[in-house]
Amino acid sequence: MKPAPDNRRCCVYNQPASRPRLGVLATHVIQYQAPLYRELSRRAVVDLEVAFISQIGARPYRDPGFGVTLAWDIDLLGGYRSTLLEHESRGDKTKWLFALSNWLRRQDIVVIHGHVNPEMLLAAAACRVLRVPYLLRGESHPETAAVGLRRLARHLLASFTVSGAAGALPIGQLNAAFYDRYGSIPHFRAPYSVDNDRFRAASDVMRSMRTERLVSLGLDPRRPTVIFSGKLTPRKRPLDAVHAIRLNEGELNLLLLGDGPLREEVRHFEGQLPVRCLGFVNQADLPGWYASGDVLVLPSEKEPWGLVVNEGMACGLVPVVSDAVGCGPDLVDGVGEIVPVGNIDELASALVRAVGDTSARREKVQQRLERYTIVETARGFEQAALTFRQ
Repeated sequence: MKPAPDNRRCCVYNQPASRPRLGVLATHVIQYQAPLYRELSRRAVVDLEVAFISQIGARPYRDPGFGVTLAWDIDLLGGYRSTLLEHESRGDKTKWLFALSNWLRRQDIVVIHGHVNPEMLLAAAACRVLRVPYLLRGESHPETAAVGLRRLARHLLASFTVSGAAGALPIGQLNAAFYDRYGSIPHFRAPYSVDNDRFRAASDVMRSMRTERLVSLGLDPRRPTVIFSGKLTPRKRPLDAVHAIRLNEGELNLLLLGDGPLREEVRHFEGQLPVRCLGFVNQADLPGWYASGDVLVLPSEKEPWGLVVNEGMACGLVPVVSDAVGCGPDLVDGVGEIVPVGNIDELASALVRAVGDTSARREKVQQRLERYTIVETARGFEQAALTFRQ
């Protein structure tokens, strides 16, 4: 049975009707997910359609974490078929539920992101009513910081969503443990990944500019350089990286690629330390700045995964992360450094170890990253869709 024709903007693919129709329900347009959707469409093992709940990301929007208005400078909608299920009033969901139900009926299997977003919960319930199998994709860990009634509510929602799922697409070890806690459902390995080839190629081109870029910022290019990439918020703990540089007495440079409420506090140290804050850096320019570094640091106190670690590793950086960063057991363990969150002395020592051994570690970094590619992630989606094809 072919999907019902419509007049929505889409890419047309002349593919066999026997392919399973895979629907992906996404909260909004996300820069990390677009390469996966394009790869799934290019491979043509499944008949993919992505439904967005919101247009956020497809047009300029204000990001409260960065504190700036964002307009992504790479194509996020080309190369795959998509539709919009946006509704004007979140208080009146009747029209939206009707559109959602029609979209679900056109799919053989659906990917639902998470168990907290109200629209995702409604979609999971609708899948049960319509007998459309769904796969879970999210970032949750088995343990939660919630307490009291909120903890109980999260537990009940997780149990409801996981127990009704046909399977899960875990992003990594901690996420897989979450699904194991709440249900006995099959797992299809679909690791969190970024477009490694794009980041690697772009950083290789810009690596010859490293000295010029660091000098332009008033930094000594002979020093190893540490990169922090992310929102300058208390949760990300960028000041831990700054203080670790202070403890190393100017032996390392630090570039902070990001913006947010802590920016002014971070910039206060620029006159005292070899620290520079560049503000928000868009996707097209990120690889070039990664190419100016040797180590990527992510000292967050709460980080479900940390895709900037994937980005940095693709550009040849050695990762140093806190033990609260979700990708630690998967990506970092054995190739980079993992330190206790908030322990600045340990962080400072880990940065010195990493920059002192970057040549030996880089080969291990690239070998590890071979299992965290868009192709590997697409294969997990395809295997799941083929398993539950109706």
